[in-house]
Amino acid sequence: MLFDVFENRIIVRGKIIASKPLHIGASDNGIDPVQVDLPVLKDRDRRPLIPGSSLKGVLRSRLEAILRNPALKGSWSSCNVINDDESCIEKYIDDIKERNKDNYRAIAEEIYQKSCDVCKLFGNKQMSSRLQIKDMMYIGERLEYERRDGVGIDRDSGTAYPRAKYNFEIVPAGALFDFYMVAENLEEKQRKLLNLMLKLLRDGEISVGGYASRGLGQIKLIDEKIDEIDKNNIASYYGLG
Repeated sequence: MLFDVFENRIIVRGKIIASKPLHIGASDNGIDPVQVDLPVLKDRDRRPLIPGSSLKGVLRSRLEAILRNPALKGSWSSCNVINDDESCIEKYIDDIKERNKDNYRAIAEEIYQKSCDVCKLFGNKQMSSRLQIKDMMYIGERLEYERRDGVGIDRDSGTAYPRAKYNFEIVPAGALFDFYMVAENLEEKQRKLLNLMLKLLRDGEISVGGYASRGLGQIKLIDEKIDEIDKNNIASYYGLG
């Protein structure tokens, strides 16, 4: 299913709550001596945010891991999109383009058919994603950030590096962020993956940001509302009836 014809759109709105304290780092190398070593990412109003790309990457990784389970082999497929040798499509792309010459539609259709189930939803180097997640902006009153200490560890000795102490900023548990996800032209299997992602978010099984091994970053989807536009309501939804 390509994008030249609108088939359906699923819009998920809601709120993300930080079940645990959250740290999504910013590349802020200020010279203020009292500034925290590792601040969190903030918008221009100094409010924290969760990049949609960060959550999308975590969700993709989780789905890839689930679909690689041997119990699902044959029913679902998932590749390693980072490694061309393990990619579902990169090893075929030269042959596809050579056989189809300048027939771009045929090229696009064959790329789609050979792509794994995860790539069909999230996209790959040759194909756009069907999923959009907007940056999640903080909603609420003025926020008091917290600070925690860390220390660099020598992996060989397992002991702390001398003078390697640092501090990092965290968003406290309970912080709320708005959530907006759009999925376009989904087929049946992609709908199942979307439902799985929403279940993982509802159940609090997803963590974002740094220091997840310390228990930080757990989030949960609440106040969820789902709208779907398809052939049955497209005319009325867009005022074309």
